[in-house]
Amino acid sequence: MKIIYTLIKIVVLLAFLLLAISNTQLIAFNYLPGQMVNLPLIVLLLIFFIIGAVFGVFAMFGRLLRLRSQVNQLQNQLNKQVKAASQTVNAENVVTVKSAESTNIKE
Repeated sequence: MKIIYTLIKIVVLLAFLLLAISNTQLIAFNYLPGQMVNLPLIVLLLIFFIIGAVFGVFAMFGRLLRLRSQVNQLQNQLNKQVKAASQTVNAENVVTVKSAESTNIKE
């Protein structure tokens, strides 16, 4: 299975490399009124891809914090329930041992 994933990664890398090589023509990019820079098309595409990825991460950051908070709350509840259950089991064991001892004493 790793070989298949490696082959897929190589094919995708080669496709991106071919795309980069075939898009090297210079593009005039106007980023402010009166401000222009000439960049290869692939560089411009890479810049906007990175900007989009950063905005996507920032868009999901609030949701990520909310989900982490919820996970922590649920983990705390689970820890409390496990502690309460273990105390209940220990109490039942003590009662069982005491009743067994009292039965042995009576005999």
